[in-house]
Amino acid sequence: MTLKSRRRRTRPRASWTEAEKQVWRESKDADKKIVSDAVVMGARALSQRPDLIDAFREYAARVQGHRTLRNALAMLAQNPNATRVNSAFFWAKEDRAVLKTAEPMRVIARRRGGKKVEEFENKETGQTEEVDAGEWSGFTSERVFDVRDTVPKNRPCDHCGTHVGLRCPETCAVYEVVRGPAPTRDEVRELLDRVLKDDIGFFPADVDGEGEDSEQ
Repeated sequence: MTLKSRRRRTRPRASWTEAEKQVWRESKDADKKIVSDAVVMGARALSQRPDLIDAFREYAARVQGHRTLRNALAMLAQNPNATRVNSAFFWAKEDRAVLKTAEPMRVIARRRGGKKVEEFENKETGQTEEVDAGEWSGFTSERVFDVRDTVPKNRPCDHCGTHVGLRCPETCAVYEVVRGPAPTRDEVRELLDRVLKDDIGFFPADVDGEGEDSEQ
């Protein structure tokens, strides 16, 4: 019986130089600013055209998935035609590759890591000891792509048989909309109110127009 050796997982940036890490941090900061600007841009657009609130709710039902409504607003400003959105990592799980020419959408994603360790001085022994301080978590920027920015990766498309590296035809089932629950008008109004509070300082009352699930 052959015992398999256990591979030690290393962080992707463990071997980077400090200069490479700095470039990576600056790229992340730039992406976060793109998200922030896109959120304000989307909120301004909907504030000026409250008749499009229901269209945004439908858009969010398609692209939001596990992401926040704020991210859906950011994606609206970056690609209003998106239908199904994922990172390159998750598209690879569906055996699809992102086109090199594709323009990513930026969103904010939560990241969780391993355990945090804090050091303290043991007054009895005078030694520095470590204590478990829970797990770290935070937020970072993430680049995501619409399904139309992807092509079959390692084998022909499971739906239409299109060869690797070629775009599927518009009739391919891979483009079918996967719709989740739509946010309510109240949820949209609250988000826009928060975003615009420090920007233009108001939100039109007529966003509460008659909707199928508006409050009675």
